[in-house]
Amino acid sequence: MQRAALLVKARIVCWPLALAACHGAPASQRTPQASTFGYYLLAMTWSPATPATPATPATKDQCARAPAFTLHGLWPNYTEAQAAGKPHAWPQFCGGFAHCEQTEDASCAPGVAVPPALAALAPAYVNGTLATHEWSKHGSCTRMTPGEFFAAELAAIHAIPHDATPETVRAAAGHDLARDELQRAFGVPPEAVVLGCTATCEPTQVAFCIAKDEREQPTSPTPCTPSVTSSDYDNGCAVRSCERVRIPASCGS
Repeated sequence: MQRAALLVKARIVCWPLALAACHGAPASQRTPQASTFGYYLLAMTWSPATPATPATPATKDQCARAPAFTLHGLWPNYTEAQAAGKPHAWPQFCGGFAHCEQTEDASCAPGVAVPPALAALAPAYVNGTLATHEWSKHGSCTRMTPGEFFAAELAAIHAIPHDATPETVRAAAGHDLARDELQRAFGVPPEAVVLGCTATCEPTQVAFCIAKDEREQPTSPTPCTPSVTSSDYDNGCAVRSCERVRIPASCGS
């Protein structure tokens, strides 16, 4: 009888401790549970762009910046073989971050500051909640800590000439470019580049398929898989048959 009472008491004590282990510890102190994946997709959003939501300090700041691609995220992606039978062609919300898909609470945050060098290329990470979303959805599926993941994002951007905004693209703001010319403007093999477009052939993002090493660090551009090249989100310029892509010069232009 006494032993049974002790077991009940132990379970009562351990249950909240288990919850704290899952959600209470700062993300910077947790080691993400890695999910096997084949390569990264580095996604960069065109800024300025017409905001899809009402104006906020973040979107106003974005509109005030010089035309450029800014960081959306570094996304682990499956190879075609790895994606077989899975609901998505990428892992997401791995380890103890599954609850973040429904509700992004404090336990979903990276728990470390965005490095200044990355902040300059990722304004939405500083002015909004994008850093929390990208860490919980994508960074959690690597073996990296939040600080290491931010550093990997910066390294991936620097692997693209001109930090993913070539002068050819800047000069075309307010005009249009042939899709093939835009795809080749980044100085990487075109088979490693996909272009997102709206229905009116304006850019939403550019993304680069990047290989990884055994430590899951991004290395160099690699050909994109069919799941990416056939996606109307990732490669909408091609899927929507946009022969020319209009580069907006400012929000609403």
